Amino acid sequence: MKKFLFVYFLCISGFVLSQTISGVVVTEESARLPKTLVINITSEQKIWSNDMGEFSINAKIGDEIRFVKENYERERVIVKNNYFLTVRLIKMPLEIEEVKISNIKITGDINNDASRLKTRDSKEELRQAIGLPKAPEKSREKPADAVDDVLMPFLRIPPAVNIQGIYDVVSGKSKKMKRLYKYEDTQDDIKWIRSKIENNYFTEAGIPTDKINDFILFSLQDSSVARYAKAKNTTGLITALEQQIPVFLKRITEK
Repeated sequence: MKKFLFVYFLCISGFVLSQTISGVVVTEESARLPKTLVINITSEQKIWSNDMGEFSINAKIGDEIRFVKENYERERVIVKNNYFLTVRLIKMPLEIEEVKISNIKITGDINNDASRLKTRDSKEELRQAIGLPKAPEKSREKPADAVDDVLMPFLRIPPAVNIQGIYDVVSGKSKKMKRLYKYEDTQDDIKWIRSKIENNYFTEAGIPTDKINDFILFSLQDSSVARYAKAKNTTGLITALEQQIPVFLKRITEK
């Protein structure tokens, strides 16, 4: 009898400690959110909600489940005894770069082909101005490239010899300039990220305050993080950073 009770309680304990948590991700208006990233921070398991916003993930009591969706605020749930969760994500305010349109004139007689072309081009210019990030404003000397600035001029007819380009490539000046520019751009990205994301975002995720810069530098090696940082897209950046947090925490723990 005692042996039976022992096995019984062992099974019950295993069932309680290890379970599948299911639920649905919705907006504040109860509209379902598909393709939401669901992360078990404890086990590092990652899944995506389906087209109906529904999800199922393995978890045990005490595990932290995090929900991440681009353009929405991050949500987290500590597993208690809930077997079905309704997780509501709050929409983030849309950040739009200021667009100067004072010099864009959409005018002209619609019966005039040239005017129609000018109008269409102006609208396209406005669309691109709204949809694309601002061009870099830094004035930099272009590092010489071995192919574009040395080889290609020599293959032209008549051939040309770019003495300065050859010197910059052979002496290593071009390589040093590229490393310097990459370092400056990385420092600018770190500074911008720190200005947009408060420290408590990182510390609540388990990253020590003195490791925040190290985490950002580590994350910028990922192409998605670097792309969102360059485009100054905060919501996309947060989504990409969420996927780097467990990897970084595991790395510093092992060290």
